[in-house]
Amino acid sequence: MISIVQNETALKYKIPNFLLILYISIIPIQKIIWLPILHYKVQITEFIFLILLYFSIIFLKNLKDLNAKLLLIDKAILIWFTIISINYISNNNIYTLTELVGQYYLITLYFTIQLIFIQSDSKKIIQLLSKAIYLQAILIILTILLGLILLYFNLNIGVFQRFYSYPYFGNIYRLKALTNEPVMLVSILSIPFFFALSIEGKIKQKILKVSIISLIILLTIGKSTPFLVAILILGKNKIKWKNKITCQISKSIACLLIFISIFLSHIIITKNENRQHLGYGQSIPFYKIHSYHLYKSWYFIQKEKAINTFIQNPIMGVGGGNLVHTIATKNKTERKNNERSIAYDPLSTYSGVLSEYGIIGFTGLLFLIFSIYYEWRNSNLNLHSGVKWFFLACFSYFLLEAVCTDILNFRHLWIILGFFSVIIRTNKFANTTLSA
Repeated sequence: MISIVQNETALKYKIPNFLLILYISIIPIQKIIWLPILHYKVQITEFIFLILLYFSIIFLKNLKDLNAKLLLIDKAILIWFTIISINYISNNNIYTLTELVGQYYLITLYFTIQLIFIQSDSKKIIQLLSKAIYLQAILIILTILLGLILLYFNLNIGVFQRFYSYPYFGNIYRLKALTNEPVMLVSILSIPFFFALSIEGKIKQKILKVSIISLIILLTIGKSTPFLVAILILGKNKIKWKNKITCQISKSIACLLIFISIFLSHIIITKNENRQHLGYGQSIPFYKIHSYHLYKSWYFIQKEKAINTFIQNPIMGVGGGNLVHTIATKNKTERKNNERSIAYDPLSTYSGVLSEYGIIGFTGLLFLIFSIYYEWRNSNLNLHSGVKWFFLACFSYFLLEAVCTDILNFRHLWIILGFFSVIIRTNKFANTTLSA
């Protein structure tokens, strides 16, 4: 009888764990399902999540038994939940509703992870995260290999994306595997990249893992790749400098990499007097230095439009997910038809939140960022070798990536947030948690 109960208990924990590993591993498989209005927002991961949510509900009863407490990051996320809910009420439209549902889903994913591991110790949590991260990386590699083999037989599944007249590179192919775009692949791979560097292991295996992941990242020709190198250089716990001068020089190089990446993403520098038939930015230069002409890129233009939209709607913004449609409507009204008038997604978390959620939403975002670093700084993650640096590296990368990308709808971001919080919770309230 006891054996049967133990088996049922073990199964109760194994199923959600297996589903979570499966969910994380197939995050890079995107653009498989297309639906009206939602387009590619609902993928296989969402169906797995529904099953995961069903099994994780059984852990709700543990909250009373364990007297679970909210972390500062939990409170920040609940505040964000409140802000986006109020934002929808004041900006009621289909685009804001779609964005709201997406944010509700990701917030639920975050708290689902808390429920699943509410009775687990941090060592087991890290082991599961390790399995999921490396399985995900393996699936990406297999996808790329399959794509290359099929290309040999003239079958293209889209692991490479063709870019015409790409700034500084011309016509090129960029690796994206089965993600939406190359920058998404870099973002997803940043997690196994930092994990392989952070967690102790055999040096040969570590070099092999980092080398393979680095090669894939390089083939994306992603603008955020220098961020990975910069964060690695700035990792105090992982690099021992011989003297202060070397330390300062290395930090200067890291900061320079970050600056150059952001600058060249926003400003296109070329000797061409016009870019009339080229994309990715303005056709007419805004400044000239000797024989070089400076053009505003898509990222620069969209931030301008986002800030202008924020100025017109400073308190609550125009509604989550509604910036691109607000700009498109304005362009149509003003009858503009040049490159600068095309409407794009926010292309930045910071300017996007300002324009869509106003100063209230931006304050909520800043508080969420503060809560992450507050919990990190005051955590006992040093009990686990390399884990504390791993999370710092991941969140630092996401903050930099957010300059040119809207990351709030990234599943992998909320996954890392969930694991970060639950590991902190198990360490902070170890006296009230039971081993699973």
